[in-house]
Amino acid sequence: MAATTSAVLVSSGATTPAASSIDINNVEANESSSDPFRYSHGLTGVDQPANYLYVNLLITTVFTIVLLTIAYRILTAIQRDRRQVTAINSPPTFNQDFWAKNRFFWWGDFKRYLVYSPLWRTRHNREFQISNAVGMGTLPSRLQLIIMVVYSVSNLIYCFRIPEPPEHDDFHNKKEIAAFRGRCGSLAAFNIILTILFALRNNPFIWLLHISYDTFNLFHRWTARLVFLESVGHVGAWMLNTYRTSDDGMGKMKSINWVLSQSVSYQWGLSGFIAFSILMIHSLGPLRHAFYETFLTLHRLSIAAALLGVWFHMAKHALPQLPWVYLFLSFLLLEFLGRAFRIIYYNSSWKRRTWTKVTIEALPGEASRVSFELARTWTAKPGSSAHIYLPSIAWFASHPFSIAWSKPREDVQVNDEKLPKTIKDLEIKDGPSTVSCVIRARTGMTRKLYNKVSGSKCGTVQTWGIVEGPYGGYHSLDSYGTVVLFAAGVGITHQISFVRHLLIGHNNRSVAARKVCLVWSVQNPAMFEWIQPWVDEIMALPNYQDVVRIHLYVSRRQPSHDSAALPAGVDVWYERCNPQEVVDREVLAQVGAMAVTVCGPGAFSDSVRAATRRRTGIRSVDFIEEAFSY
Repeated sequence: MAATTSAVLVSSGATTPAASSIDINNVEANESSSDPFRYSHGLTGVDQPANYLYVNLLITTVFTIVLLTIAYRILTAIQRDRRQVTAINSPPTFNQDFWAKNRFFWWGDFKRYLVYSPLWRTRHNREFQISNAVGMGTLPSRLQLIIMVVYSVSNLIYCFRIPEPPEHDDFHNKKEIAAFRGRCGSLAAFNIILTILFALRNNPFIWLLHISYDTFNLFHRWTARLVFLESVGHVGAWMLNTYRTSDDGMGKMKSINWVLSQSVSYQWGLSGFIAFSILMIHSLGPLRHAFYETFLTLHRLSIAAALLGVWFHMAKHALPQLPWVYLFLSFLLLEFLGRAFRIIYYNSSWKRRTWTKVTIEALPGEASRVSFELARTWTAKPGSSAHIYLPSIAWFASHPFSIAWSKPREDVQVNDEKLPKTIKDLEIKDGPSTVSCVIRARTGMTRKLYNKVSGSKCGTVQTWGIVEGPYGGYHSLDSYGTVVLFAAGVGITHQISFVRHLLIGHNNRSVAARKVCLVWSVQNPAMFEWIQPWVDEIMALPNYQDVVRIHLYVSRRQPSHDSAALPAGVDVWYERCNPQEVVDREVLAQVGAMAVTVCGPGAFSDSVRAATRRRTGIRSVDFIEEAFSY
């Protein structure tokens, strides 16, 4: 060991016999030690009880927000349940006027100025664009910003709550810096847990709080920035103390180089910090949006390097935060195993020796209808989404898309030779299901997909693929007497399944819906072919004309297309959709409580949000937005 150390010292230009007796890997070093580097390694000067205290305060902050959200969800769930039970137990002529108004005078303003409010004016999901290909991202909502500011400021305050040693102490300043190093490192290690948890598709908080993955993805990015800033403070404090330590010819950068050369733990820590730096750089909005496919691959590799660096940094020095590493690594492992199980289970059948088959059709408007014939029964709630894999198009990259339509191949499979005698005999037996998405060609995988199918002779391609999900679908519209579904472009895939569900529920008297209005903004009428087969199925259901209305707003009328090819019962306007006019029209004829949902480009969603917020104080109106921001 001494020979090796001397060789290292020669190479670094600091050859001293005294330095060779210093054990940088000694985590038991204390303030009475003669080691000049004792404030640069181990826990000397670190206020570990206070570190645990402030981590516990952060945990308390997180769970306070969670409990408040759960309380809000419970109150609204009770209200929705009362509305729904009242509606289904009343005669069809019941007008639901009791539920058309807010129960409390302040409830409308609470939703308008906090729950549904953008940060400023009306802009929320409309992206800031540098060019057509490069975006800067979107603004958080007012409530999201409040949560992020409270949590971020708490971290900042806790980082600088360092006890001041007695002024007569010769190492007064070094003790403070060592305490700051320990504080930043502890908070960064804890925030890695939240960063990973918020990034998981199967984050348990999603189904517990009914908050979208899009929102948790926003929190993931913010907690990741906190981890990086606290890592900068952690590494910077260590470098400062080491830089200012001199011993037998060492000092400044020589001290830093020598300590690094002696400690495997610090070498791994430095590797992890470099990986965190790379993560921050390539995760910047313009780079992330412009090169998304490359970003995903680089992001995964950088995460692996960063977590390995943190793991070995803590393990080599047996730091007390090491169990936290095992916790967030277990999150990653369990989520991976869970996703792998679901993929294999739903997409394959050992009994039938089958795998998911995929049929791709070319549609007008540079879109593709992708239908997956799964090997097993797969049920998705309205508004659900799925991650799809098409290896023949994009290897093993997955992309999220709304599920436009899903159903078993056969609604009921009953033995013809035996009449059903129990409810169990009528249950849908496990068998193939069909899941369909409509994918608009943009760049990357979606463009490759459309080019492949449009270039085929018959406009159809058969291949194989994988569906992972379903995800989402937590928003129930069953308790609303009036439902207005806004969609723009391919956003229709999120809304069309709600129409079928609500109409069937109306016929079965299991939902409160009396009026369902689907508003779709498109560039030309030919795009109606995207959903034509599904609309035909909906129109064949009883009471369609009494309950459902479909309004088509066409922004670009083309001479080769007119409304003659559209099915009867679809109202067409050749103008841009004005969400305020639509919302006001529905409010004036509102039956019961009203839900307004939207899925579409950011600017369109923001206009629907603004129109809805203006009326929340007048009537009982709720707003739900589906967004796939990244």
